[in-house]
Amino acid sequence: MKKCTLIIILASMLLNCSSLKQNAELNALRTELDSLKNAKTQTSNTAPGQITTFLTFQENNAEEAMNFYVGLFDNSRIVDIQRYGKGGPAKEGTIMVARFELDGSKFACSDSYITHDWTFTPGVSILIDCTTEDEIEKLFAKLAVNGNVLMPLNNYGFSSKFAFVEDQFGISWQLNLE
Repeated sequence: MKKCTLIIILASMLLNCSSLKQNAELNALRTELDSLKNAKTQTSNTAPGQITTFLTFQENNAEEAMNFYVGLFDNSRIVDIQRYGKGGPAKEGTIMVARFELDGSKFACSDSYITHDWTFTPGVSILIDCTTEDEIEKLFAKLAVNGNVLMPLNNYGFSSKFAFVEDQFGISWQLNLE
C-alpha cells in the first residue's frame, strides 16, 4: 500500500511539473504574441506630426482603389486595414480606415457610410514626378482607364511631358516628366 501511495504521489508530482512547464511555455508564447501585436501597432500608426493624404470613398470601393494604387507604384505596400464589423454603422467588411504607402508617401482611406454632398475634386490632386518617358506613359495609360483625361500627355511649355487625369475612382493625378 505504501508503494502504491508513493507511486501515486510521484506520478502526481510529475504531472504537476509537466503542467507547470506547459504553463510557463504558454505564458512565454502569450508574452511574445503581445510583443508582436505592440510592434505591429507601432509600425502601422503614423508618427505624431506626420502628414498623410486621406481619401474618403463613398461607394464602398476604398479597398479596390487602394489595391489599384499599390499595384501602380514600386516600393508600395498596404500597412494596415481596419474593417467595420457586424452590427457596426457601416456595411460589414468595408474599410473603417486603411493605411498604405505609395513609393514612400503615406496615404489613408476609408469607406464612408455617411453620404456627403462632396466628393473628390481636381482642385486637389496627387503630383507624380516621373523620371522616364516610359514611366509617365504607363502611369497615364493605367490611370486613364475608365477615368477622365483632363489634360492629355503633351508638352505644355512648363514640362517636357505632362498629363492631368482623373482615375476611375475620382482621384486626380498630375503626371510630370522631369
